Amino acid sequence: MSGNWGYIAAAWIIVFGGLAGYAIRTIVRGRSLSKQVPAEKRRWS
Repeated sequence: MSGNWGYIAAAWIIVFGGLAGYAIRTIVRGRSLSKQVPAEKRRWS
């Protein structure tokens, strides 16, 4: 059992790293797309 902890830790790192990467990519993409919307059509400002 003690030999499996490295694989378990690696799996958690991959999962949370992937989720963090996806979240960052989504936020960056959203910000770049929001800059393309004309000021008069922006609902959020």
